[in-house]
Amino acid sequence: MPYATKFLQQASADPASTHQDLARTCYGNLRKMIMYGGRRHLPFRVEMEALLKGRGSRRIVIVLPGALEYTTKIRTFTVAAEVVREICEQMGINEQEEIQEFALFASKNGGKMVRPVRQNEYIHDYLLEDSSVILDLRRLSWKTPLHFENEIYINIHYSQVQRDYLKGMLLLNYNSELEKQVGTMALFQHWARGLGSPPSNQELMDYTPKPVLQLINPQALQSQVNRLLETMKPLGQQKAKIQFVEHVIQLPLFGYNVYPVERCSEPRIPLPCILGANRDQIVVVASRSQELCCCIPLKEVQRMRTLRPLDDSGVPGLEVNYGSVENPQTMWFELQQAKELYHTITVILEEGESQP
Repeated sequence: MPYATKFLQQASADPASTHQDLARTCYGNLRKMIMYGGRRHLPFRVEMEALLKGRGSRRIVIVLPGALEYTTKIRTFTVAAEVVREICEQMGINEQEEIQEFALFASKNGGKMVRPVRQNEYIHDYLLEDSSVILDLRRLSWKTPLHFENEIYINIHYSQVQRDYLKGMLLLNYNSELEKQVGTMALFQHWARGLGSPPSNQELMDYTPKPVLQLINPQALQSQVNRLLETMKPLGQQKAKIQFVEHVIQLPLFGYNVYPVERCSEPRIPLPCILGANRDQIVVVASRSQELCCCIPLKEVQRMRTLRPLDDSGVPGLEVNYGSVENPQTMWFELQQAKELYHTITVILEEGESQP
């Protein structure tokens, strides 16, 4: 290896060499292989044929929140961290600490199989020959304070937060102020679309989280929105998006990666429940009462493993071993996204270890 490294260094630095560009590329690939290890999978036939013809790059599309698309070029040894950094620069993000809070996710079969791509993994190891894998960018951690100087930054964060909000992944405060909360958020979403007229009943339903629809009266919500319109001044699209995100920040599960749980090994936890994971802890919250039922600090997690369904109609699971040597504890959860949750927590743990 030292001889190959020295040869490639000399060849790539020699302007008289007819193979200077090729040597520079090989030297760069060799350095990455030393840093990140080799490719997990052999290149597909199409990739090999392109390399033999001198085509060392490939265009791919990264799906951004809001169904936006970002086209970039990758090479044989391009790792996820390079693509994430490139997109973050478009959002005006330059601090490494904040860049590490984003991750690429690979999905196939219409989203039935999803997992985050680690920063040091090669993009080509996730791309199949039939182009059936979709790569999308998400913000995985939210520790760094948000800033709204860049329009692309605003649009991406608004779209991700709005998607989670409408899916019911961010719990609202279920109290007498529920219609006012939902109405305020509905107006911000309406103005974010650039619409100046009052929202219709159907539009209000579209702006309301799915789990909340059965808890509110449509007429009461419309009346609440009409009262809000008398006191609130309409906002421009970008300001409305910022206000929406800043209101969502106040919700109980903001900053967590949230997953619905179908069964749990702890009998005292009411079902259905929600599991949330962030950089600090794993929490389990009762869906209806919003009671915090369990909290596991990530620093106490010793080991995790995924569990196969007991039968064809069963649900996969995740087992978490945590606690101390003197007081070890185990808890398992059954949920459809067990593998995604396992890999997400793993990436969060690795990200925490890389922080100074």
